[in-house]
Amino acid sequence: MKRIESARTALRLPDEGGAYASTFLAGENHKTPARNHGRPPIMGEHDMQTESLLATAPVFLLAIDDDLRIVCRSEAAARVLAPGDNLRRVMDAASVSTLLSARQTLLPGDAPERLLATFIGRDGAPRKIAGLADRVARPDGSTLLRFTACHDARNENWLEDLMRSEEVLRGFVQTASEAMWCIEFSEPVDVSQSAREIVRQVFENDCHWLLCNEALTQLYQLPEGLDIERQPVSLYFPRIPENESFILQLIDAGFVMDNAASTDLRHDGSVRYMENNVRCRVIDGHLVRMWGTLRDVTQVRQTHKRLKIEVEKMRDIFAALPDAILVIDRNRRLVAVNPTFETLLGWRGEAFLGRDVQSIIDLEACQHGWHGCCQPCWRTLVRTESNALLRCEARITPIDEGASGHFVLSLRSAAEEPVSIGNEP
Repeated sequence: MKRIESARTALRLPDEGGAYASTFLAGENHKTPARNHGRPPIMGEHDMQTESLLATAPVFLLAIDDDLRIVCRSEAAARVLAPGDNLRRVMDAASVSTLLSARQTLLPGDAPERLLATFIGRDGAPRKIAGLADRVARPDGSTLLRFTACHDARNENWLEDLMRSEEVLRGFVQTASEAMWCIEFSEPVDVSQSAREIVRQVFENDCHWLLCNEALTQLYQLPEGLDIERQPVSLYFPRIPENESFILQLIDAGFVMDNAASTDLRHDGSVRYMENNVRCRVIDGHLVRMWGTLRDVTQVRQTHKRLKIEVEKMRDIFAALPDAILVIDRNRRLVAVNPTFETLLGWRGEAFLGRDVQSIIDLEACQHGWHGCCQPCWRTLVRTESNALLRCEARITPIDEGASGHFVLSLRSAAEEPVSIGNEP
């Protein structure tokens, strides 16, 4: 009762059934006279109800004037805080500085700012309380800074436990060697729409980085001191056909996807090819958050592209050789051939793949065995598709000195006319 009365006195609020005082404590920035709904006010009835509600509610409330004097505190705040009428006696210096910074930007009626403050408890121990800071107008035209939180000293450990868990999780993410990211949509994406509409919303709806670790900052090569979480998502994950395809794959996969390719940009605008593992949070048919890990596969992709070009060149050279080239394994089965195999012998290369070449050339007649044949070149008869024997110069060479188990057999025609025979191969 005494605290309510002192609040009225400090605020110079008239006592009209407690209406003005309770209006301030409830968060209104203007006078709202009590309404009696057509009957004369019963003196003390509204006052007693208001005081009872305020005294028992777990609302931690402080009102501070320009001199940092505490002009009002709720019962919940009084149970927690050390005695003292000045804010500096009940709050640590860092939190006071943060609160004063908020006061410089806040005007009466502005949306409250979130604040995690450290107060000094009755036992002298620090108490972390998460609440909202705003400014409210007094009847005389001056303003007060107000800090409000839902807080009950009997259950204050839950916040500390939550903060400890968040600290452990954030520490784990920040120190991980793998790049991690999380994007939150301030404007959730409606996933009940068509795939194309979902893609449009993913790239056009308002979103921001919720959490990024140091490994991601290094991956995107941000300048020293630049906070990636304050940068637009589109600066590093642009809307281009490759990334639209990435989102379409994510939709098809049910918003859970591994090893998915995206095309990202470093801070300097250079293109990097990434591989992502992605998870999403969908609530009531709306995508609100997506997170995952990624790794830079640009070097691997460039190497693969270069090797592919080299392979294409080798195929062109392989196809241009005048000799028939056969690649066989240790069981003499055909693995690969060049086009000359078909033009010289008439056999269709694809049809002969996997077959034993002994049916067209007697490799076992090679001196010392064909696996370790030391003859640089020998002459032999080769059966053609037309069932004729063609005299050829043959040469066989192991690949990787035989370690791979494959051999290259080259055949060059050594006769102008083939010898006709009567048996099929």
